[in-house]
Amino acid sequence: MRINVYSQELTDEVRTIEKLSNTGLVYSAVQIMLHSSPMLHHPPADDDRSAVTFWLPKSQERRESLACALEEMAQRVRLARPETGLD
Repeated sequence: MRINVYSQELTDEVRTIEKLSNTGLVYSAVQIMLHSSPMLHHPPADDDRSAVTFWLPKSQERRESLACALEEMAQRVRLARPETGLD
């Protein structure tokens, strides 16, 4: 599966979330929130904005692997050609 997020949708808002499953386990994730029309959210407490969510693996080894991949991604963002993309 490929997910495309366009530069106009990006924000700098990052969240950590936790969800309690019906089995009693708590699952954790990190999200980067995306721009969304305020007209979609009624009432204001209804936060169903779009986000890219990374559900975290259980093992510390796999979590570290994910963290390294995200750090590599950040490095590639910093090194990418400056004239690419849209604001």
